[in-house]
Amino acid sequence: MFTGIVTEIGMIKSFKKAGHGACLGISSSSIIKDVKIGDSVSVNGVCLTVNAVFKEIIKFDVIQNTLLKTNLKRFKIGGFVNLEGALKLGDKISGHFVSGHIDAERMILEKSHTRQGCVLKVKVTEADSAYLVPRGSVAIDGVSLTINDVNREFFSVCLIPLTLEQTILKFRKTGDFVNLEFDMTAKYNTAKPKNKITMETLKMTGFID
Repeated sequence: MFTGIVTEIGMIKSFKKAGHGACLGISSSSIIKDVKIGDSVSVNGVCLTVNAVFKEIIKFDVIQNTLLKTNLKRFKIGGFVNLEGALKLGDKISGHFVSGHIDAERMILEKSHTRQGCVLKVKVTEADSAYLVPRGSVAIDGVSLTINDVNREFFSVCLIPLTLEQTILKFRKTGDFVNLEFDMTAKYNTAKPKNKITMETLKMTGFID
């Protein structure tokens, strides 16, 4: 579990596709001080398990399904990523609860700069928009953000200078693909029950005669 508050920006030092997945190595100066094999780390919003720690490099194995569903498949050596260590009991929660399970990879339609920072417009499907509401939460590449506006084609968020300074969103441009994780509360609220309650099921389970 994470909060969407990025700890640091890391650099991709190695990325080698192997078999049905990939081996990933990322440099770290902060998280690496308190990480060990088996720990979870958010990489661009994706929860990955540490399999090795060597000097300033944290290494991960990435399965094929994760590559297919996220922008990790687009990684290149020398690129930058958002890193966040796993939430610990008693830690301050400044963002919102983020699981590290990406719901969609979507394209940035527009990035416009303002005096207060910039505005990102991200493409969505009609199905995506069911989980997005104005002033609700969304994680973009692991960054907890507040939704400004939403419709069937895109949603927008405002990025303040501090967010741009401390995350890789400052490098993102129109046409780039970002990882999205919708707010888990919204997903639970819109989930449909698999089984309908009928008079027959009530009788079968002993609730009525």
